[in-house]
Amino acid sequence: MFTFINMSPGVRRQAGASLIEILIALALSLIFTSSMVVLVGNSMGSATRIIQMSQLTDELRNSMSMMSRDVRRANYNANAIYCFANSECGADANGSAVQAADIAITGDVSVNRCMRYGLDRNWDGNADNDGGGAFRLVTESGVGRIEMWIDNGVNPVCESNDPDQWVSITDPGFVNITLFDVDNSAAKAGTYSQDLGEANGGTLRQHVRFVQMQIDGELLIDSTISRSLVDTVNVRNDFFENL
Repeated sequence: MFTFINMSPGVRRQAGASLIEILIALALSLIFTSSMVVLVGNSMGSATRIIQMSQLTDELRNSMSMMSRDVRRANYNANAIYCFANSECGADANGSAVQAADIAITGDVSVNRCMRYGLDRNWDGNADNDGGGAFRLVTESGVGRIEMWIDNGVNPVCESNDPDQWVSITDPGFVNITLFDVDNSAAKAGTYSQDLGEANGGTLRQHVRFVQMQIDGELLIDSTISRSLVDTVNVRNDFFENL
């Protein structure tokens, strides 16, 4: 015998979500989740790119700072003190204020640019016999790096491959130096010359020198991340030569 339970007309059965509603909810959840994943990925990618840009900038700035510091001392000559505020320095210094060589720049800016200069390391008044300083660009297997001359015993040789004479100041495993330009011309850097006429007949030519240096570099892992730095250095030691 069956018993029927009569439900009140005002009470409804509790119904669940339909299949279509579930599918729509899943689709919306998938779209939202995908959007969040893309957003987080882009944010992480942007942060990584900013960090890489900062690392590249620091690498180039450190190299430029090192070069600028050394170039300011280029061709230092202890006897050049005779020429400070003294138009008769050629005679007073007995010719020892004169130097045999000035800053020398050779090579191609994107392959083997090299800058050499003398340094009076032992304070004997001669900047040409103590093993000078130099910086150069070396490009191997399509990757460029800047090197510094470290052999104080001999004058720099731009073509030398001796690892005891040159050391890298940029990391070839991280950055590719695409250009190293050095210019000490009057038109680009501002270098100028003036003649010192002396009453006793001796005459010197004084070169007030400025050097403009430019470094362009890019990351090895992403060549679209690149930087270019330019610095103009006033060489503290004027260069003197006989006329």
